[in-house]
Amino acid sequence: MTPPETPGGPGALGDAGDFADDGRRYRLESRIATGGMGEVWRASDTTLGRTVAVKVLKREYADDPSFRSRFETEARHAASLHHPGIAAVFDFGEAEAVDGSGVPRPYLVMELVEGQPLSALLRPGAPMDPDAATDLMAQAADAIAAAHAAGIVHRDVKPANLIVTPDRKVKVTDFGIARAADSVGITQTGQVLGTPQYLSPEQARGTTATAASDVYSLGVVAFECLAGRRPFDAGSPVATALAHLNQPVPDLPGSVPADLAAVVRRALSKDPSDRYAGAAELAAALRSPGPAAAAAGAAAGPVGAADAATAVVPPVGAPDGPPDAAAEPATAVMGAVPADPTPTPAPTPAPVPPQDRRRPFPWATLLLTVALVAAVVLVVVLLLTGDDGDEEPADEPSSTPPTSQTSEPTTEPATPTEPATVEVDEADYVGRDYREVRERLDDLGLSPVLNELDNDGTHEAGTVDGLNPTGSLSEGDSITISYWGEAPATEEPTPEPTPTETQTPSESSSPLLGAPSEEATQ
Repeated sequence: MTPPETPGGPGALGDAGDFADDGRRYRLESRIATGGMGEVWRASDTTLGRTVAVKVLKREYADDPSFRSRFETEARHAASLHHPGIAAVFDFGEAEAVDGSGVPRPYLVMELVEGQPLSALLRPGAPMDPDAATDLMAQAADAIAAAHAAGIVHRDVKPANLIVTPDRKVKVTDFGIARAADSVGITQTGQVLGTPQYLSPEQARGTTATAASDVYSLGVVAFECLAGRRPFDAGSPVATALAHLNQPVPDLPGSVPADLAAVVRRALSKDPSDRYAGAAELAAALRSPGPAAAAAGAAAGPVGAADAATAVVPPVGAPDGPPDAAAEPATAVMGAVPADPTPTPAPTPAPVPPQDRRRPFPWATLLLTVALVAAVVLVVVLLLTGDDGDEEPADEPSSTPPTSQTSEPTTEPATPTEPATVEVDEADYVGRDYREVRERLDDLGLSPVLNELDNDGTHEAGTVDGLNPTGSLSEGDSITISYWGEAPATEEPTPEPTPTETQTPSESSSPLLGAPSEEATQ
């Protein structure tokens, strides 16, 4: 019997039973997930007789030097790290093209981590138990600290890259955009890499990421675990990046201990020098917050808000419903970003003493702030859309009216508005009901196309198996939702028709059976 086909698009390694390498050592068994630039498969190492994970660069990126470089970077960096909290890398190579394109496909053989990404365990509005969240985040910080000790900055720490095993151990994955602290980056000038919801302020500005940048991202994940929502999620990549730059950190629920909340607030400091110097220091603070952290948090501002119901981490692998915590930005509540969404009118300022009127510093600060915001908007727009590779000039302004309520005057001609970009991470949708996924993608402004897959009975009907394309998409783009159809009903074998009364062959019936007729025999 031919193994069921796993959809991967034209030219993709899409069949269970295919080999990832030319030496026919790594036999693909089933696709686990599809990320921004690669497909991850459960595979069998036929030489050593063990189960591994094989990551294959997507066909559409195989001939892109930038993506190939990132893929090789992931292999090189991950292979240099040896820590129980980092998925081990066993092998790396290239396979000849099987689609006639002539472009070899890089592959990466890794330790197969049994478990689920943290993003699948989070639920919107359902904070984790503080002790459980602290344990998971301290483990993640330990693993990132090992990378920092080797001079490597991850640059894309987020729940989808933190795998939680059934025994509640954390494994950090996806070093695809990591870089050595002393190396020249592989990105183009002005390009920003990372996930906007977990991006540090300095990354949003387009400056070099450091170990403190990973600390900030870990702080964002910790906040999401403790609050049941992200601290900044403004509905679009640019608005979210600006929120990381300018908005104060919202309050954590009152159920979070003050010293723990203080640790998270320090990790989320806008200035890298105010954060923990590295992930090792953050891990130590999470395990022993102490009064010093509480004092630092008190200096930074209030740490408690209205109580919210907390929940322990659901059992890993338990089929208790589709994961929702890593839902797309469009589903976030816009008003949840600022600490006070309905500010009261500012009181009329008191007369300034004569000696203060001569000081121009406040005006200089205001002008510098406005200039910085304008520069950041331009840089972030250019950079977040620059990772597309298929950039098209925006000859016409967008028909969507701006939603910003700021009243700053425009001092220079407006740049033609490009279509809003949407970040789609396939891991957020796989396993969920296709109708719900279609509705959510509709809400994002995309155009879903349904692709029903034949179900051999081993998959839950109606669940999503994959999306294509993923990553940074523009509003209006088509996106294919591949989902499992109804399993064939198990039917009893259809009985053969009961023959009518069987007659004994005779001369009269012989002509019907092809025998010679009576006349022919005379």
